Amino acid sequence: DVCSSDLVVMLPAFLITFREVIEASLIVATILGILVKLGQTKSIKTVWLATGAAALLSILLLGVGSLFGLEVQKIYSGRVEEFIEGVLMTLSAVFITWAVFFLHKYFSQYKVKLLQKVKATVEKEEQKGLFLLVFTAVFREGFEIVLFLTTIYFSANPSQIFAGFSSGLIGGLLVSVALFTATLRLPVYYAFRASSVLLILFAAGLLSRGIHEFAEAGIVPE
Repeated sequence: DVCSSDLVVMLPAFLITFREVIEASLIVATILGILVKLGQTKSIKTVWLATGAAALLSILLLGVGSLFGLEVQKIYSGRVEEFIEGVLMTLSAVFITWAVFFLHKYFSQYKVKLLQKVKATVEKEEQKGLFLLVFTAVFREGFEIVLFLTTIYFSANPSQIFAGFSSGLIGGLLVSVALFTATLRLPVYYAFRASSVLLILFAAGLLSRGIHEFAEAGIVPE
């Protein structure tokens, strides 16, 4: 079924983008809260400039990663196509699983230390230091999106990935605005946990497809 196949490709791209946009927004909101609490409202402009620069760089890297994924898809053809697709799908499944269980946990631990550094930097009124810290915090979230989506590009339809990314970006921004302007309380923690489970299921699907490609190539028994 074409619709269900498109949904399977769009869903992980949506989930990845949606959760990382919300996380980046929460980090920025926390930093802005620290500034307001310390009476350093003049540093708010620096935070927004750093956020914009990090978002722009992330989008540029995503474009480069997408082109790389597309070129990889064009290289293989003929009898080795099934083998190459099997390898790429298996690698994608392994990477997504590793990222969900280990990479995201590492970045979460890093954020705590980062916010402590931000408070110390703000108290010293170091604008350049604040810019670098905020830029690093937001860019790490953007880089997670780049890593995930570039990997998916190796074995999926580009248009559906872009649709998932776009909807995830818009949805993440809308939820972030609702969180901060309407004091809406959403179970963000549970939403992240649910998205992790769905991403693992997607990785399992990729692994299954990869093994099927190996079978078609005659490497493993049908």
